[in-house]
Amino acid sequence: MSAAFDIIDRKSLLDILKTIIDEEEVRIIRFLLGNTVVTTKVNKTTEGKPFISNVGTPQGDSLSPVLFIIYLEHALRDIRTNISPPTDIERLLPREVAYADDVDFVSLEFVKVEEVQKALERHRLFVNVDKTDFTTLSRNAKD
Repeated sequence: MSAAFDIIDRKSLLDILKTIIDEEEVRIIRFLLGNTVVTTKVNKTTEGKPFISNVGTPQGDSLSPVLFIIYLEHALRDIRTNISPPTDIERLLPREVAYADDVDFVSLEFVKVEEVQKALERHRLFVNVDKTDFTTLSRNAKD
């Protein structure tokens, strides 16, 4: 994913969280995400004036990866339920997705990255096609 933590739509994320955690916890996360001041550094030198950001999640804390996983899973569920006909689901999106700083799609066939990219863009998530690697595993006929 490209700039995954930087592009999360906070309002959408908070709406998703309202469906899985109680209101008090949502308020705490809203507080943590609010008033995020961003400064730009180039070669360890601050450039320009600080500004308040209303998108993304802060990087470097332990909550942001969890919030991203929740946001990504919501987008993937939306894709899975809105593809027609249902047999196209496995062709477009594999059953399993692993996240650990990158997104890994595990499938019996090659995933059409361009189709996944278009579907995820509706959720402001962007697949970096230039950094996409394909790996094929196969069994030896003797096994």
